[in-house]
Amino acid sequence: MPLLHAVPKEAEEEGVALSEVDDRLLRAAFGRYGGGLAERSRAAEVVAHYQQMGAGMWFACACRPDGRRGRLVPVAQSYIRRRTGACWPEHDETCDFYRDPSEQLEIVRTYTRIAATGPLRLAGPFSDGKRALDRSFIGASKVRSRPGLAKLLALLVDKAELQIVPPGGRFGLLSEQFAAVRRASEGVFLDSRARLRDFSTTFPKALDNLVFRIDTARPGIFTRNRPHGVLITPLEAVREGELLPFSSAPIPVRGRISVFGEKAGGAGRSAAGARAPYLAACLVGRAAENGPIEVLSAYVHPCVAKHHLMLVDSNFERLTLERLLGLQGWLQRKHGIEVTIEKPVFDVGPYANEADPVGRSVCIPDFVLRAAPAANVACETVIVETMGFDDEDYRVRKQRTHATMRAAYGGAPLVTHDLAGSDRDAEQREFGRAVARTILGSGGRR
Repeated sequence: MPLLHAVPKEAEEEGVALSEVDDRLLRAAFGRYGGGLAERSRAAEVVAHYQQMGAGMWFACACRPDGRRGRLVPVAQSYIRRRTGACWPEHDETCDFYRDPSEQLEIVRTYTRIAATGPLRLAGPFSDGKRALDRSFIGASKVRSRPGLAKLLALLVDKAELQIVPPGGRFGLLSEQFAAVRRASEGVFLDSRARLRDFSTTFPKALDNLVFRIDTARPGIFTRNRPHGVLITPLEAVREGELLPFSSAPIPVRGRISVFGEKAGGAGRSAAGARAPYLAACLVGRAAENGPIEVLSAYVHPCVAKHHLMLVDSNFERLTLERLLGLQGWLQRKHGIEVTIEKPVFDVGPYANEADPVGRSVCIPDFVLRAAPAANVACETVIVETMGFDDEDYRVRKQRTHATMRAAYGGAPLVTHDLAGSDRDAEQREFGRAVARTILGSGGRR
């Protein structure tokens, strides 16, 4: 990220760049991944210095790709806060100052298993004006809070064990995977007495039946929210205001479509099927009390393949999984070692210390390998991280979480699958050798 600049308050001029030391101090103290008491104490001197300079200085942040600069305002000669409004834009979502540490911790909490298993509030009552739905397309990523539909989808695929490939590489027929999702819905409630299993479907062609069940729901079933249900289905593509299932008619969406890993807007967004196929969780209900029952909103996440519903975050992760499946089979054939491949969907990091809260990234490993105990197994747990880009900011963000991941898995080794270079075949071979060496020990041969 570019260095912060000190500028006269309320001014648009270029200003003077801070030193690298002062910039680091402010980010460590007030950025979303900082916030400790010791860091804030060290940064207070920097804040006081600029607040007392002339009529007072603000800090300008050049994080946005459009060139507009966000502002940070010194307060009480000891801390800074974001300044937003008509004149001052929001910081880019990848910026340290997009959120403060306490807000970042709230974002992280939305990725925990506890958040996913808590009471669902997908629709809200008709009196909830905030639930008004205008058609929109937004991107979703781990720098933002996990939406309610995304929490539900993560819970279901986790309970259904779709995020696991057992030894032998068998992940089940598509019908078996959907049956597992339906079993996973047992015990999940959309409202106090509205069971998800009674108000959901995994078949787009059964959407009319779901609409009928919502329309004829008995009084008292939905007490906190408007009557609603959920459609879960794989997609071959997404368009503005429309979902395209396999072998079914397009599904219009009245309101928001949120797609993980993609950005809103024509030029900033990848092609409609760039990360296809997807698995979607769709909210079905009425936008207004006397309106029609329709698909109100949808959360869409890439999955491995049309017939493999494991959620992945990118095409790069699909390549990593393909390589891991080959290694899984090779280790079993060559060495008799059974390896399970896991794709976690919940944060594994530690909870914040309430007395000294420090912000951190969402910590979800890309893959975890579990080797069954055996005499020829040197390491039973291996974390695998896909590295798809070579820009410095991306790698810094990824590396922030690696130590946390290792600690969460008892100090397990972490192997990176680097796909940013020009010789991908060589990188694939080296990745395979690195995983094999880690599991077999230095004496193991590929």
